[in-house]
Amino acid sequence: MRVQRMNILKKAPVGAFFIASLFLLQWSFPAYALCPLDPAEKAVEAVQIEAVFDGDTVRLTDGRKVRLVGINTPEVAHRGKPEEPLALEARQQLEALLKQKPIYLLVGQDTHDHYGRVLGHLFTGQGESIIAALLQQGAGFQVAILPNLRYVDCYSQAQAQARSKRLGVWGHDYYDAIPATSAELKGGYARIQGQVESVTMSKKAMFVELTGQVSLKIEKKVALTIDDALMDQLVALSRAPKGSAELRLEARGWLSDRLTWNGSTPELVRKGQQKRYQMKITHQSSWETLSQDSTVAQVKPFLDSPIFY
Repeated sequence: MRVQRMNILKKAPVGAFFIASLFLLQWSFPAYALCPLDPAEKAVEAVQIEAVFDGDTVRLTDGRKVRLVGINTPEVAHRGKPEEPLALEARQQLEALLKQKPIYLLVGQDTHDHYGRVLGHLFTGQGESIIAALLQQGAGFQVAILPNLRYVDCYSQAQAQARSKRLGVWGHDYYDAIPATSAELKGGYARIQGQVESVTMSKKAMFVELTGQVSLKIEKKVALTIDDALMDQLVALSRAPKGSAELRLEARGWLSDRLTWNGSTPELVRKGQQKRYQMKITHQSSWETLSQDSTVAQVKPFLDSPIFY
């Protein structure tokens, strides 16, 4: 079921103005705070930050590592990989926000990732969402993964503000969308744009094949978050001849190189029977339809409908 929109705008407290003004010379914080912490929230805990690794990961003084839910920021240099553009800026933006103590942690419904890090939302001493503030500044891209969708709609609003103003990652050439036909595709987080070539469905998932080397996978549980107008269009395309689609998409997420997979998949890729890269669509906010001139098209809200057979 789609998360209901909340009344998410509130004036910043007067007492917070002086604290925020200390950082205005370096970072421009929004005049309104999105996704405020509910004062009645019982699961929240006050925490102390020991270290900031990058724009979306911190370590607490009790030793826990926390991966922020709802955002993916540029990677700092690690494991022999070079630093991505705006990575240091994202870390500095997070460090500045964390000075508004005390800091509160609200752990997600899915409490840990596969690296053992705590998945959580952070809030300032005034109850303002640190993740929303980062998204508003364009420090990174929104990520929405079931079941941690508590603030998904207001995080989307925060991102939309940065996107409309071309702030941060939305205004940097390095993070422009890559065509699905590009020879520059590689594994990792990416923005992809492409023409739908065909759609196939099974009992467990839908695969949207883009012209080029990208396949988008939508698992059955994720389909319940997808706008019904778009889903109806994809279902219709699954019954249409290959190449008849007049639909362009932009998708954001992690590209997985099937040539690195185990089993028979790499050989199928080499024979041209499968696309080289797969991206999982994890929520409606992970993608959108594009008009033929690549501007974002509007789609109506999702209504539950059975689509998988």
